[in-house]
Amino acid sequence: MADDPTHRTPIDRLVAPLREAILASVDPDDIVGRVDVNDIVARIDVNELLDRVDVDALLDRVDVDRLLDRVDVDRLLDRVDVDRLVGRVDVDSIVASSTRGVVGSMVDVVRRQLVGIDTIVVRTALRLRGIDARTLPDGPSALARDADEGRYDVTGRYAGPITRLLAYAGDIAIGFGLFTLLSAGFGYLAVLLFGATFDAAEQSGPQWFVPLSIVGFAYVWLSVSVAGRTPAMAILGVRVVDRAGHPLSTRRAFVRTLVLPLSGAFVGLGFVGLFLGRERRALHDVAAGSTVVYDWGDRPASLPTPLGDWLSRHDSPPADRPSEVADG
Repeated sequence: MADDPTHRTPIDRLVAPLREAILASVDPDDIVGRVDVNDIVARIDVNELLDRVDVDALLDRVDVDRLLDRVDVDRLLDRVDVDRLVGRVDVDSIVASSTRGVVGSMVDVVRRQLVGIDTIVVRTALRLRGIDARTLPDGPSALARDADEGRYDVTGRYAGPITRLLAYAGDIAIGFGLFTLLSAGFGYLAVLLFGATFDAAEQSGPQWFVPLSIVGFAYVWLSVSVAGRTPAMAILGVRVVDRAGHPLSTRRAFVRTLVLPLSGAFVGLGFVGLFLGRERRALHDVAAGSTVVYDWGDRPASLPTPLGDWLSRHDSPPADRPSEVADG
């Protein structure tokens, strides 16, 4: 209701001029200037203030459609420096990381199936021989692991025969391919520098046996000495170590490579130990004091889930486990 002078009491008529005089003398800027904002903010309990805010009610009062209608998308995009934004994103690293992840997962699936086949083949062969696989060592003492959270981890355990034989076959293919490339390269240089003729068909003759052997020997020896594995072994996820689980020395790698061809002689009798030996060692492993274990690099090597779960439940060693089992 408007302030009607006719309804004022005598006290109101007396106080009104005084009130107007006081308000006229107040300087709002002076009052604001005397307020210590920092002191006021310091006294505010932000957590208590936020607790009193009904976020749901606040959001219910927001008209999102109206808010979006007021956004000028074209103007917003015009202010974005797309080239600078793309320049700050390492697209190559993202693509490379994603590619490695996909390829690594696909390779691990193949490796996992091979490990499962290895396990079944070895246990079947040992059972036919009357040996309980649980009485044999799982791997070198420095590398073997136990089951981890339901996953049957085989990292550091002795590699099985199927994976190893496939690795040998892969190395033979890679060795022949490498020799073919080298011989073709030398042949091209011979034609280029000396005008000599070069017939690729003659590579299958006996005169190529010595250079082929040298290339194959260097390929295996240098790979095992430097990396502990050949390229084919790396793809299939196995590594050469000594019997204690340590990296193989250059000398032992030399002996192992030198004796390797003998393992395949006499209808492959040198590979029998892969199926029946307590440490899955072939003839060249015995000669060099080496063995081969599963090693997938930065990822754990594991069995397929159903087989791994079954072994985790049934693979504890028997109470009467013998202290020593003869090597087969």
